[in-house]
Amino acid sequence: MNYLQHQGIADSQDDGESIFPHLGDAHVDCLRRYGVPDQLEAGQLLYPRGAQDFDFYLILDGTVNVYQQGSPGESEKERIVTVYHGGQFTGELSLLNRQKSLVEAVAVESSHVIRLRPAQLRRMIANEPDIARIVLKAFILRRLRYIRLGLGTVVVAGPRTSREVVHVRTFLERNDYPVHHIDPELPEADRLLKSYGVEPSARWPVVVCRSGSYLENPSIPEVARCLGIVEMISDLRTVDVAVVGAGPSGLAAAVYAASEGLSTVVIEATAPGGQAGTSSMIENYLGFPLGISGHELAARAQVQARKFGARIAIPRAAESLDCGSSPFTLHLSDGDTLSAHTVVVATGAHYRRLTLPELSEFEGNGVHYAATALEGSFCADEDVFVVGGANSAGQAAVFLSQFASHVHMLVRGPRLADSMSQYLLTRIEASAKISVHTRSEITALEGTGHVQSVRWSNKATGTSQRNPASNVFLMLGAVPNTAWLDDRIETDTKGFVRVGSDVSDTSGFSSGQHPMGMETSVPGIFAVGDVRAGSVKRVASAVGEGSIVISQVHRTLAARSNGGRAGP
Repeated sequence: MNYLQHQGIADSQDDGESIFPHLGDAHVDCLRRYGVPDQLEAGQLLYPRGAQDFDFYLILDGTVNVYQQGSPGESEKERIVTVYHGGQFTGELSLLNRQKSLVEAVAVESSHVIRLRPAQLRRMIANEPDIARIVLKAFILRRLRYIRLGLGTVVVAGPRTSREVVHVRTFLERNDYPVHHIDPELPEADRLLKSYGVEPSARWPVVVCRSGSYLENPSIPEVARCLGIVEMISDLRTVDVAVVGAGPSGLAAAVYAASEGLSTVVIEATAPGGQAGTSSMIENYLGFPLGISGHELAARAQVQARKFGARIAIPRAAESLDCGSSPFTLHLSDGDTLSAHTVVVATGAHYRRLTLPELSEFEGNGVHYAATALEGSFCADEDVFVVGGANSAGQAAVFLSQFASHVHMLVRGPRLADSMSQYLLTRIEASAKISVHTRSEITALEGTGHVQSVRWSNKATGTSQRNPASNVFLMLGAVPNTAWLDDRIETDTKGFVRVGSDVSDTSGFSSGQHPMGMETSVPGIFAVGDVRAGSVKRVASAVGEGSIVISQVHRTLAARSNGGRAGP
């Protein structure tokens, strides 16, 4: 289920008045204070499909048509997505995300409008909660409608389980871009590829993200640029806070920082949500009795952060941090730099790799580190292996049991109860499709180009087995994503960042000063979430740390503006 369909939003997804509301006089007067009046001529283009810098229009009188990209021979009437009249407004989530528009808008007749630039719209949303709720709900529902209509769908062609194809599809789907996949093994593949102008000699994967052109075996940044989802930050000078990582802790920090008036940029290499974003269902997060997937939670948080003016730069990875001078300088993977008065490190952790010589051959070719609907589709009617005994492994096993004929969980310890929440343990024990093998581990992966069988052993009995399986899910412990810090910040022996009273090297602090609770060995640099030494590996605690750290950021900024240092 797409996050836009979740719970309350799903209940009103077909409510036309929610998708295309008519604003009353009070709301119109409110918008007048933020925008400027304008007159459109008949036939005037408000913005074309693919525009990345376009405006919000409130129609006072007249008519505006919204069109999708047409097929050859399709009439103008057939291309119409919707028609706006007086009291209605244009736009959807692309306006907040600074992404390319999926549609184009044209004035049918002479029309009077109130026009808001994106910055004016964001200011209105931050300051006027009543009308902001109407606008944001309409934006979200319109994006859902556009996805259902197939607008903006990205065509990805290539072998279904190819490492490169899966990599591209994972990036697109985690960033809420609908994907139409063409498997070259299918009988109609040649005809479909020819209709998109793809040459038979093209290298997989092929990505068609705009009409008339395609990318061959592209990198993720190339796909992002083609789609127009790269957040430009070159116009920024020095921001108050740079958050590195858009997992639960990073997104929470962004929401609280931006909502409290701090200029905020989030740097994220892949997609919002981090490791938690791949969780199929989180059932013990406060306020969601029916559960919520990690992707849904992250997507909602992203909209919330953007609502308050935070910028989320995807796909950008932080490669190094110059913390020898103030302000700090982040060096990004695309060559850009970002200057910030404070930095919140929220890069989380990744799963540990198995020490098998053949592992690298099969990563992405049967070996996975996430269990989403995409990976689940590969497991239909097959046996699969999940390696690990914590909550993430339990969630994966329960989720994959919906697709696989059987799920084998391999756990090194003597029992699951030592590392897993009771609700998951109960569900696993009740499932006839999940078998738990304690004191067990994989000894070899076999196959040609793709996993075909798994060898594993039970240390308690000394027995070993070989099972046919083409998909293995590794969820083994946590390794911190701190290599990019290059030892500039104190870590523990496992590489997790030390903060507060755990910091032993306080030479960077003034005499008598010590790091605040989330502050690292470098004054003004903080660490939250799974990357922090001693953290509790739970989504709720990560969100809490992300919110708490901003109070310490405020103290640092206030002290520096006064020429001093924040206290412990």
